[in-house]
Amino acid sequence: MAENLNRNHAAAGWLASALEALVAMGDAVARFPVTVFFLFLTATYANALVADIDLVPAALLGAANKDDLLFALIAAVIASFAATLFAQARQLSALISVALPVLAGVAAFAVMWPDITERTVEWAFVLSLMALAPIAPFAWRWTGDAFWMFTARLVFAVGLGLLAFALFGGGISAILASLTHLFGIDVPNDLYEHIWASIGLFVAPLFGLGQTPRTFDEEPGGHEHALMQSGMRALGDFAAVPMLIIYALILHLYAAKIAITGEVPQGQIGWLVLTYGVCIVAVLLLTKPFLDTARAPTRFFVRFWPLFLLAPLGLLFYALALRVGAFGWTPQRYFLGLFGLVTLALVGMQALPRLRGDIRLIAGIPVLALLLGSFGPQGALDWSVRSQTARFLELVNDTPLSVAAKSEALSVLRYLNGEDAVGAVEPEGFALSPDGNAYREVAIAWGLDPDNPVHVDRNGVFYSNPLIVAFKSDGFDVVVQNAIFLDGEPGTFDIVLPDGGKIALLLKQNAVSVKTADGVEGLFPVEEERIASLASQDGQTVMFSLEAEGRKILIVPSHLHATFEPELELRNMTGTLLLRLEDWK
Repeated sequence: MAENLNRNHAAAGWLASALEALVAMGDAVARFPVTVFFLFLTATYANALVADIDLVPAALLGAANKDDLLFALIAAVIASFAATLFAQARQLSALISVALPVLAGVAAFAVMWPDITERTVEWAFVLSLMALAPIAPFAWRWTGDAFWMFTARLVFAVGLGLLAFALFGGGISAILASLTHLFGIDVPNDLYEHIWASIGLFVAPLFGLGQTPRTFDEEPGGHEHALMQSGMRALGDFAAVPMLIIYALILHLYAAKIAITGEVPQGQIGWLVLTYGVCIVAVLLLTKPFLDTARAPTRFFVRFWPLFLLAPLGLLFYALALRVGAFGWTPQRYFLGLFGLVTLALVGMQALPRLRGDIRLIAGIPVLALLLGSFGPQGALDWSVRSQTARFLELVNDTPLSVAAKSEALSVLRYLNGEDAVGAVEPEGFALSPDGNAYREVAIAWGLDPDNPVHVDRNGVFYSNPLIVAFKSDGFDVVVQNAIFLDGEPGTFDIVLPDGGKIALLLKQNAVSVKTADGVEGLFPVEEERIASLASQDGQTVMFSLEAEGRKILIVPSHLHATFEPELELRNMTGTLLLRLEDWK
């Protein structure tokens, strides 16, 4: 008995713990050699960045910057990890099990490298690689329950890696900080950065790799299944499913409102439907292995969830069509549309008995779509650049350009400039000057003002200046305080002038109307450019000095609102009005 206690105590000692950690890390190196190699390169390069050492010559970086190389290496790490799991699940030969992760890592690096793949949505590409890791071993293999079990354990391994990152990084940093505060030993700040970079990009991931599950065919069972079943059933029956049903009801009521009133969907409807769809997929993935004992709410939801999505998807496609028709494709609209198509495909799959409810497909198809949409000519950025190029040419060729069109064209040109695609909209015969600014020169070539500070909001122009204003009133003898100008409202002659006459104020198609009760009217046009300029003058003193038919007025607005219908048009204005009494007799 004493010998057993001593043996157990020795096994739990510091030396045994250290040896177990080393064995686990050695096991990770043996199991994932390519991934560990990419991890080592990533950590080495990150430490070189901290030390401001140029490991890679500037000539090799080309159009990329130093951070691009780091992110490309991280993508290579994730891709090689997914490829290794794929090979292990199929028990491929040792040579293929090494070659496949190398090819996957190099391909991911190439997609993230600006000189090779010019337009990649980095966040989408890396996110899709991360989601691909648990899916890769289960492509056309094993079962949905086995996929669920493997993913749960892989998530646990990732959690342990994050915990190791926090403990190792925080613990070593605390030790060094205590040396500084207690003993006055100076610890360079760079040392902290080296520690966190090394642990975050090598030690902690290596620890997590050592915890990666080895079996791919195990399904939830026994005591473990009972514990998970209780938690997942509570999550589905009492939390997620009731909220999703209420959410579906709200979206359907909104769809009915649009159908009845003809109202245009609000700008955020796409993101609301996206959130709803993601929540549905998440609930299906979490509760699938435990549906045999699910209660009525979850059974009802799992049976009819495709029907819950039809009306929200209709809302999404309708709203997307309106926005794309008006303003073209952007990466955000591209991914919303991609989500809609993928969700529609998942709904259609439920009509096929062999595919119905397979969570491997429910998880895998969106991930594959996100991966394909993150780079290449079919990807979000290339697609959006082509759309915005056509949009810009459509705007500038529709002369004369309104203020709204000029603002929209400059906005599109700024986007194309950010994607290094200004050359696609250069006028015929245009030649960029040496060391010239492409955005400025192309804008001028199309008759646009690149220095125009006015970026008109698509919802209109809003101006407000509630501050006290002092100004000269030379040439005017009547001041009307708190004057209100409304568009389309019949004027009432409720403003009494000093000589007893009455006037009414009105807005008529970007013109200020001042009319007397005797029928004398002055119509004072306000230029669109002047109205639009207020978008960049909020809180500043503004004066409209207007003349028409020998009459003159001065308006100092305190509030102003103009909309696009589709052109810029004044809707209401308040402020101080100055006029000459003799003009209104």
